[in-house]
Amino acid sequence: MENELSKRVSEVFGELVVNKKAALLGGLEKVPRFVTEYLLASARSKRPDADPTLVRERIRRFTIDADRKNEFVSRLMREGKATLITLLEVEPLPTRNEHVARITQLDGHVLSIGDELIARHPELLYGGMWGSVELRYDTSGNKPSMVVEGFTPYQLARPDTEAFRRGRTHFTFDEWVDVMVTSAGYNPAAFSTLRHKLLLLCRLLPLAENNLNLVELGPRNTGKSYLLRSLSARVYLSSGARATPASFFYDLNKKRLGLIGVKKAVIFDEISSTSISDPSFAAALLDYMESGAISRGGRQMTSDCSLVFTGNIELGPDGRSPRSDYPHLFHVFPPELAQSAIVDRVHAFIPGWELPKISDQRLSDEVGFLSDYFGEVLTELRRDPAFGDAVRDRLGGLRAERGEITIRDRRAIERVMTGLSRILFPDGNIDERGFEAAVQVAIELRMRVHEQLTKISPGEYKEKVIGFRDAPAPLLPEKGSEASGTLDALVNREPTVGMVTLLYVHEGSGGGDRGFVQCAHVGGKGLSLTGARTLELERSLRTAYDALLQEGARLGMPAERLLERKMAVHLVSVGETKEAGGLAFALAMLSAVSGRPLRPGLAVTGDLALHGNVIGVAGIPEKVRAALSYGRTTVILPATNRDELRQIPELVARMEVHPVATLAEAAEIAFSS
Repeated sequence: MENELSKRVSEVFGELVVNKKAALLGGLEKVPRFVTEYLLASARSKRPDADPTLVRERIRRFTIDADRKNEFVSRLMREGKATLITLLEVEPLPTRNEHVARITQLDGHVLSIGDELIARHPELLYGGMWGSVELRYDTSGNKPSMVVEGFTPYQLARPDTEAFRRGRTHFTFDEWVDVMVTSAGYNPAAFSTLRHKLLLLCRLLPLAENNLNLVELGPRNTGKSYLLRSLSARVYLSSGARATPASFFYDLNKKRLGLIGVKKAVIFDEISSTSISDPSFAAALLDYMESGAISRGGRQMTSDCSLVFTGNIELGPDGRSPRSDYPHLFHVFPPELAQSAIVDRVHAFIPGWELPKISDQRLSDEVGFLSDYFGEVLTELRRDPAFGDAVRDRLGGLRAERGEITIRDRRAIERVMTGLSRILFPDGNIDERGFEAAVQVAIELRMRVHEQLTKISPGEYKEKVIGFRDAPAPLLPEKGSEASGTLDALVNREPTVGMVTLLYVHEGSGGGDRGFVQCAHVGGKGLSLTGARTLELERSLRTAYDALLQEGARLGMPAERLLERKMAVHLVSVGETKEAGGLAFALAMLSAVSGRPLRPGLAVTGDLALHGNVIGVAGIPEKVRAALSYGRTTVILPATNRDELRQIPELVARMEVHPVATLAEAAEIAFSS
């Protein structure tokens, strides 16, 4: 049964949307998902109650497996005609004054095709189209040949981009993000925060932005390459193949552009298995990633193809971040591609280990855009330069908190933001909250690249931190021993303003850990949260903010003072947890607004009610143990959890532990010298 958002999507976009679950019916895997959805939508337009199994049967009848190629050709020769659902590509041969067609499943066979079909479907000339191909075996000439006699496309060639733009106006920012996630084939509920949804949507960037260089590494079965190749025939997937200048850039013998010259996005999947035997490939790649130029044999060409590099990495014992014994994460690349000059040309690094693995529960069962339409619209929108102009105008607030912002840093952040703007704000009406959340992600993905550069070439690349406007700069959650260790030393040694240690319990393992709540009272209005991983934390922050509005005057902070500027909150090193952190949020916000420093060595756990009462939480022994292991000397916790301290007398004896019943009691301890 469709939810309310899906109903509205269907009302606004009509035949441009489909139930995403239907395309996963068993037996439909022989063709790309965008073809399956096109056929399902076509069947539904003719008969609303059309049985999806009829589409499955059609695909089964008119597709062939690789090992059945000879059988198909033999049948075509005997019967004279045959139909095939496949990708049809056409190439002009000026020296012979003719066009030839190619079908991958019929590798080695060249097909004749008439000018009329090409004029009707010019898209066949750039990357090809999926559809129903009618073949005829012609024996009338001097030499028998296979001829393409008819073609019915199973994908859109010219999408209604304006319908996409107009339809966006019917949805709020958060609703539209969920529509985009659903259209990507995922259940929005599988993503605990806005940040994680935006990380997923960054997989679409190579279609939405020209010449974007993207890397995603993570564990197996997270769909790193699945989304892009399921959306469009303009995407080519190279899985662990031999990479040569001829196949990817320009073939000097055949005088023909390679894949990068004819596709909108090329994915180097299973990058660790990619073979590079020709040293000139790395040189050509280096030049292309910088300028979009293809230079081969004295020929100079340009392409707008985006490049994606995906691969598998192993996770550490916590199951949340890469193993610590990697010298750097680009270590899984072929040595020819792991050089700092190539890595520095990568615009964004998606942490695939933070995205969920594919499962039935995480796949969408609601209405989203037809994959084919979705992919084509994004490809069309990349041609509109207005998005880039708008992004550059708004990115004047980029600032370096440490190090400097290089031209490559700025270009990378601009490109990611331009692509995200086309996805999130196709109508050109940019939502400020959404834009700031997207900028945080864009900065983070470029900083992940830079972090690896500091490990590959530490003499050349130094640590840097980039922020946007007055909001706290995003820190990398899994940087662990480096970033978090520095913060541990800081909060243990010095009073800090706007930052407090949050104690929590890991979901699944049940072990205690600590993270950091960072707050800044900045220009603007309202409340923002970055780095969050669960809805529980987001809800507890909102309640803590409302509690300060209610009780702040009793603590020397009138509500008007909190409301006069925006409260920006950022979480560092907070892993997957169902924890609420209202008390820590309230103390950090109170410190940020008042300018009063929190005492050194402080750690906090507990939730908060609207009128300032502290609510009990679980896992007190594990949290106190974690606080002590990270050098904290003072713990504030709910009074209702007091009895649990009897389980750990040896830990309590080594530090100050303060059970509190109200926010006022907690503030008196937290701000004392």
